[in-house]
Amino acid sequence: MTPEAKSAAANGDVLALGFGTSVAMWFVGYLCRMPPALVPSWLLALGLLGCLAAGGFAAGRLTGRGWRAGLASGLVSSAINLLILGSLLGGDRANQVVPSALWWVPGSLLVGAGIASAAAVAGSLTRREGAPAVNWTEAFAGVAAAATFLQLLVGGLVTSNKAGLAVVDWPNSFGTNMFLYPLSRMTGAIYYEHAHRLFGSLVGLTTVVLAVHLFRAERRAWVKRLALVAVLAVIAQGILGGLRVTGSFTTSTSPEAMAPSITLAIVHGVLGPAFFALMIALAAFTATAWASDAPARVTSHAASEHLIGLLLVGAVAVQLVVGAIQRHLARGLVVHIAFAVVVLALALLHGSRLWGLYEGQPLLHRLGRLVITVAAVQVSLGILAFFAIQFRVEGVPRPAWDVLLTTAHQACGSVLLGCSVMGALWSRRLLVQTKAAAVPNV
Repeated sequence: MTPEAKSAAANGDVLALGFGTSVAMWFVGYLCRMPPALVPSWLLALGLLGCLAAGGFAAGRLTGRGWRAGLASGLVSSAINLLILGSLLGGDRANQVVPSALWWVPGSLLVGAGIASAAAVAGSLTRREGAPAVNWTEAFAGVAAAATFLQLLVGGLVTSNKAGLAVVDWPNSFGTNMFLYPLSRMTGAIYYEHAHRLFGSLVGLTTVVLAVHLFRAERRAWVKRLALVAVLAVIAQGILGGLRVTGSFTTSTSPEAMAPSITLAIVHGVLGPAFFALMIALAAFTATAWASDAPARVTSHAASEHLIGLLLVGAVAVQLVVGAIQRHLARGLVVHIAFAVVVLALALLHGSRLWGLYEGQPLLHRLGRLVITVAAVQVSLGILAFFAIQFRVEGVPRPAWDVLLTTAHQACGSVLLGCSVMGALWSRRLLVQTKAAAVPNV
């Protein structure tokens, strides 16, 4: 396919590495600035530059295009990071940009490209001849799924900290363009809510660029249509998140003009994991193994695996809805606990069958163990979260361990949904039902 694997499949390598680097940088920055941690600025800077260098090193090692791939991926990452850089360039007045932006913007692009290209040179020195080619479209879809999962974590912290209405307006933040809202004002609950919005913009941008890439690089029309569905879904999710705050489309900054909707908050909270499952599906469909010519295994158990997989996906989805109602309305806890037994039973059944019956299918074998492990972790987190609820005191701020525990429980539910979707999809791709034997005439 060369030269250089047709420029790494229409520059999918640059997109995967550039967006992947930015996702890592954003999450490192989020953790380091999260109240009350506030890691020293010099240590945060080292972490961010380390992410840039790691992305450039991977470009040199994996693409075979040396410093050029590092330069391109560094530029992509630095361009994406301009969405955050605006928070450092906002002035005292709404939508004001400080004069130093004239050198901050090009300077950040040059520094990012320089660090990544230098690291790519080092990475190219470690490249092994004959190393298997990377499916960069699959890698990019994986990056998009990872960004979505991190957004679910960030959103979970918003709910756990009761910060969903900390910023009173939308799409602006206190009358300022959200990309120019000063970092110095992102304190307490405002930090959680505003960072959630910024991460949402990153997920939206990643989804749109992934869809454009798939329309260029993908031959299967149904995969392109699914990518378009993902774009529409992420737009809908963003609008739902905004209307949850305002209740209507308005540019007002007055709290009195807002009509926050708890119903939209629940819908927004459920659509997030559903969108994550959609991105997981896109990653599966773009995988090399999915499009390979390897035949599916013919087995008499295939129909059972397909049915159990679908039942598990449906059960986890229902449980996520009940869980969202419990988190936002503090209702339905008994139903949530009781239905967890159903989810656990289906997860153990599906996982143990994939793990025990298909050792000749390594992917299904690993997925079976993964489903069982995630289900066990989720149930354990749920039990701990239940006891945390019992010890809460009305009017007293929740301790950090309680916030982190309930957020982890919520995020693990999304992971279980993603694993269930993978199990259902891959069992359908890799297993085919034995045809019924013909009945002889008598």
